[in-house]
Formats: sequence, C-alpha cells, structure tokens
Amino acid sequence: MSSRDWSPFRVVPAGAHAEAPRSIQTPEGVADRLRAAAFAEVQARDAFLWAAATFTDAPSSLITAWRGLALAEGRHLEWLLRRLRDLGFSPQDRGVSDQLWHSLVQCQTAEEFSMYMASAEERGRRAGERFHAQLQERDPISAEIFRKIAEEEVEHIRLAETFFGFRAADRTGAPPSA
Repeated sequence: MSSRDWSPFRVVPAGAHAEAPRSIQTPEGVADRLRAAAFAEVQARDAFLWAAATFTDAPSSLITAWRGLALAEGRHLEWLLRRLRDLGFSPQDRGVSDQLWHSLVQCQTAEEFSMYMASAEERGRRAGERFHAQLQERDPISAEIFRKIAEEEVEHIRLAETFFGFRAADRTGAPPSA
C-alpha cells in the first residue's frame, strides 16, 4: 500500500517508533496523548472507509456500519485536535506512527479486519478510561473527551461481536500475519 498523506500529522519513517509520551503530569504529556489518540482516530476512520470499499463480500449492513463508524471516528478526531489546539499544541509537534494503518490494511477478510479493529478499539477504550481517571483533577476538559470517546468505543467493539462473535477479553491484539 502506497504511503498516505496524513496531514496535519508528522509521521515517523516506516519501521521507526514514535517517541514515548512524556509524563501525563505535564501539559506536553497531555498533548502527547491527545495527539496519539487523534492519530489513532484518523487511522481508524480511514481504515473503516477502506474496509467498506475493499470487502465487497461483507454483508451490506456491516459495510453501512463501517461507514457510520468512520463518521464517529472523524468526530472523535475533531474533538481531540480542537483540544490539542486549545492547549497551544500542534499535531506536528512530535512524530506519530502509522503502524496501525499498515496492520489494518493487511487484513484479508471482513472478519479478520473486524476482529483486529475491535482489538485496537478495545486497547484505545482502556487507554481512554485510564487517561480520564488520571486527568480528572488536572485537566477535566481533556479527561471528559477521553471518557466520552472510550464510552463510544464500546459500540464500535460490539460490531465485531455482533457479526463475528468477537470477545475483547479473548484477543491478544496481535496484528494479522503478513
């Protein structure tokens, strides 16, 4: 798959890791988490649209659901980017990794994509709950954004359960084999 334009994010070179987030006790650390979450949302948005266009043998109700989830991911992206800007930071301040995208587009079937995406959404949901708890006192606005996104991710995860019997607790989250 060719490289994508991930503007306004700055993506690290293929095979490289993004820098570790700084302490969540600092404004920079909060920005790191907002940025990483925003980039995960844009990758998920684009992956849902990719899946809807790629897996034409998927049930039409699943394809419709993926398109709806892409809209939700786009909404989450806007919340996170707006908060990042409000705090005086930019998506370009630090590099991010597009490994999630590359893993998702390696999926060969609608089921494989759904399972892998649900696993990624579950990891994001757990992180959102953790960030909400950690930020409630220091930054209640960012905390609420993370809480609301985590709450909505439950429905995203449920989609894989509905169509394919996915159980988040049963999955390791390992990417599909290439």
